[in-house]
Amino acid sequence: MTFYDFVIGFEADDTPLGQLAHNIRRDKFFPKQATCYKELHSYFYSNYMDHEVLASANRALSLYRTNLNLA
Repeated sequence: MTFYDFVIGFEADDTPLGQLAHNIRRDKFFPKQATCYKELHSYFYSNYMDHEVLASANRALSLYRTNLNLA
């Protein structure tokens, strides 16, 4: 499962992760096939400046890594 697929699952949530999912869906250049933490982390910190979005991205990346380890 890609990070994009994972985070889009939160899109209907009225939470910071839901807002992150909305931001990512609107991002035409988001690496939709990415699964690598370093690649995704680098993308967020190069393209997003809002501290709340970055905090949500870090939380989502942590959840994603945990989810992959449990699979």
